[in-house]
Amino acid sequence: ADTLASLRYCRKQGMTIALMFSLLALGLFLTIPMFIVLTGTAFLVFALTSPIPLSILPQRAFAGLESFPLLAIPFFILAANIMGRGGLSTRLINFIQSLVGHWPGGLGVTVVITCVLFGAITGSSASTIVAVGGILYPALVKAGYGERFALGVVTSSALIGMIIPPSNAMIVFGAIANVSIGALFMSGIGAGLFFALVYATYCVVWAIINNVPRAPRASLADIVQAARDVWWGLGMPAIILGGIYGGVFTATEAAAVSVVYAAFVCIFVYRQLTISALWEVCVESGLASARILIMVGAASVFSWMLTISGTTHAVVEPFSDLRSSPEQTLLFVNVLSLIAGMFVDVFSNLLILVPILLPMVTAAGISGTHFGVVMTVNVDIGNITPPFGLNLFVASGTFDKSYLTVVRAVLPWLALALFSLAVITYVPEISLWLPRQLYPELR
Repeated sequence: ADTLASLRYCRKQGMTIALMFSLLALGLFLTIPMFIVLTGTAFLVFALTSPIPLSILPQRAFAGLESFPLLAIPFFILAANIMGRGGLSTRLINFIQSLVGHWPGGLGVTVVITCVLFGAITGSSASTIVAVGGILYPALVKAGYGERFALGVVTSSALIGMIIPPSNAMIVFGAIANVSIGALFMSGIGAGLFFALVYATYCVVWAIINNVPRAPRASLADIVQAARDVWWGLGMPAIILGGIYGGVFTATEAAAVSVVYAAFVCIFVYRQLTISALWEVCVESGLASARILIMVGAASVFSWMLTISGTTHAVVEPFSDLRSSPEQTLLFVNVLSLIAGMFVDVFSNLLILVPILLPMVTAAGISGTHFGVVMTVNVDIGNITPPFGLNLFVASGTFDKSYLTVVRAVLPWLALALFSLAVITYVPEISLWLPRQLYPELR
């Protein structure tokens, strides 16, 4: 009788899992919006296989949004849009170009470093493509770098914007996994700078091989003037990170402070943003925040369904023997996350996979902070991975190029990103050395 009951349970669970992933695949194939795919799948699975009242699903969606750290996301989005509309991107580019523009591949290196600094303000890769690429893409083509290189470096370097703090992806991970967001931000500095080093090195080598002409060296007066122009803008990441690690405010409070600072600088210092334009920025930021947070709510429902249906246990169970090997566990995490990133957006990827993988990672003795930075890099690489990488579509629309043209341009940079991911994964000191200086208890 016990055996028969077990067989019936396994059969029912197998049917539930098959139905769940069939609906998920169908939704992706029909290009239905992801939040509808997730909530619709949960609704149908529960309606057909479970006695649980369907009225609990909206409750679970709102419960997934009731998180204080998640409040930082709309604030950081608003601050980034204010600074982007207020002329910061142009000032950043002029400053970086005055420092490295005369190097071999100097304009490509300028793209990489600008994405690092702009990412420290926006925490977003898509907005970095628009703000930085809109200025530097035509300049790269005009300087002789070629359309393919220009598309590749702009689209791919924007990834650093989601690794360098403040990172919206790290905020979501910290809220899910109950990991210190401050420690995650610190780990993102090392990982982001390593990414930048790899990309910048490729720019220099590529320019030397292809005999790209160098720009003239900027004078000291030009460098000083560019530094004066960008000084106020660079103050925002200093305030955010200094306030968090100085114990003045939390990451969420830092996000609110960044909005006030950004509005002050762009309206009263740069004077490129009016009050009426500020209202437009607020509306745009509200819509952008809604698009992210509705995904968080939908993914919360889907993740809860994975747990209730036993899918989480079914996925982790075959890999329970990996617990003694952190290296194999991290390899599994990378492979699964990269495959998921080909089809699912950043936040859905985190919200679905982290609850599944966290028990396995914890059992393997891997630091939650290291797991966080590895997952962030993984899901961020998904932004330039065909067929559904978000940055590929953003770049295609921004630069008026076909999707396949953008994909071909990104392929060498995708290989560099995978190399960087492997090094960050298996040399944890790159990301963990800095947070360990402030968080001695961190493993």
